[in-house]
Amino acid sequence: MTQHRYQRGAIVGDLVRGGIGFTVTGLPLVVTPLATTMTVIFGGLATLFGVYVARTWMRSSQTIEIDGDGIRRTGPLAIDIPWEDLAAMDVRYFSTRRDKAGGWMELKINGGGRKLAVESSIDDFETVVRRCMLVAQRNDLELSEATQDNLRALGILGPTDDANGGDGPRFGSGGGFGPKLEPGLRWGIGPDRGR
Repeated sequence: MTQHRYQRGAIVGDLVRGGIGFTVTGLPLVVTPLATTMTVIFGGLATLFGVYVARTWMRSSQTIEIDGDGIRRTGPLAIDIPWEDLAAMDVRYFSTRRDKAGGWMELKINGGGRKLAVESSIDDFETVVRRCMLVAQRNDLELSEATQDNLRALGILGPTDDANGGDGPRFGSGGGFGPKLEPGLRWGIGPDRGR
């Protein structure tokens, strides 16, 4: 089993930024009478920052655990998704700059009516994504173009070529899935790990 936690530096930075935003937008509501429109605007912003701080605090108390049976989040809002239930996987990139040089990624999976999101600020994010991708491959899931591009950007899915000049076979097509994987990586997880 592997355990993954959100990096303390990222959590502290997010808490500080969220706290400053909450203070700047919430303080005027307490110390100064504002017009109704301004109260709604500042109240809405303070609420958003408050939710952001609460969500960040929860992440600091959560651990992502991966083993041969599935993936789970422990701590507040715990969730468990067995590998055989994995039904969808999505990897998204969110840019913070126009040139897309800065930003973060988010892995979203669901199965058995449960959803789990993991951000790239977690330690060893690539391992989490790789193990989910291997099960998605085994479960013959269809992955979006954006997800495949992001897997390539992480170095998890290698470039492939086909005769039509495209990116090669897709997940769910019954074809190949990029680079050949080490047997130890492939067979160590999922419902058929004992084969």
